[in-house]
Amino acid sequence: MDLERFAQRLKATLSPDRFQHSLSVMELSRKLATLYQIPEIPVAVAGLLHDVAREVPPQELLKLAGHYKLPLSDVEKRVPVMIHGRVGALLLKREWGIEDETILEAVALHVTGAPEMNKISQVIMIADFAEPGRRHFSARIARELALVNRLTALRYIYDQKIKYIIDSGFLLHPLTAEARNWFLLDEV
Repeated sequence: MDLERFAQRLKATLSPDRFQHSLSVMELSRKLATLYQIPEIPVAVAGLLHDVAREVPPQELLKLAGHYKLPLSDVEKRVPVMIHGRVGALLLKREWGIEDETILEAVALHVTGAPEMNKISQVIMIADFAEPGRRHFSARIARELALVNRLTALRYIYDQKIKYIIDSGFLLHPLTAEARNWFLLDEV
């Protein structure tokens, strides 16, 4: 896969800040792939392209979801930004020619997470939350945890995301709660 070609195409579709975030996620993803001994290329591609649909306006996300016959929950209909990962994965498959299911899953699930995600999806979720451009305290802690243990970092990230969502009065996506519960049940 041609990362440079993907990067140039992505740069033309995202704001400079979002593009820089995508580059940072890709770099942290590569570092974590090496640490966790998983294939670097699909991780790098997923890290770079994870936010391909992040700046698509909410009504357009809903329109694309309808076009692709993507089933939506009531929560997703009320908060369309939650589907930018799922819509992004469909765009990557249909318009960018990406067929690797591990990449598509990672892009689709980076927003909400899900129980039993593959390792590439887990790495992208960590890198998106913890990339060095994110300066909040919980991102720094997540970066440190990620260098020690992938699953500990993920559990921490789910906890932080859920606390933030609740404290902000936002709607919580059911998959995020299911994913956190899966980790807790897996430990028992």
